[in-house]
Amino acid sequence: MAETKKAPDYTNSAENLCNPRGVKELLDNLHLEQKVLAGLEDELKGKNKELYEAVEESMKHIVDLQANIRAAVEALGSYQDIEAGDYAVKYRRMSKSYDVAAFKRNYPDFAPAVVTETLNIKALEGLVRGKLLTEEALKLNKILTEAPTYAFFIR
Repeated sequence: MAETKKAPDYTNSAENLCNPRGVKELLDNLHLEQKVLAGLEDELKGKNKELYEAVEESMKHIVDLQANIRAAVEALGSYQDIEAGDYAVKYRRMSKSYDVAAFKRNYPDFAPAVVTETLNIKALEGLVRGKLLTEEALKLNKILTEAPTYAFFIR
């Protein structure tokens, strides 16, 4: 029996996830256009140049719809319907950076264990996992900073 892949859930990382109706309508239009394109591609296999041009036009329309969806998500908020598999989500990823000088200043006893030329991130994460340090303390002391990066997932 084939396994069904679980639909992703962006609840914890989506920006402004509020499932706006305008974004859902654009997603529905995108899905419809993608079905049209799939049908045209199938038909194209045995047909002519006019059909190929129709496929190109449909592809351009999909690109335009995706741009409109991105703009709508920016303006209205992210949308997800896990059961239907509909997504128009702007999601964030946090990237961490650590300040070696601040760590040495605040945790001189641990510095030999984690500081080489830069912080040994695996060792530092071990100190956090071992509850010898906390991420909150590292942030408070400006050793750890996080910066979001954003990406879109539209399906």
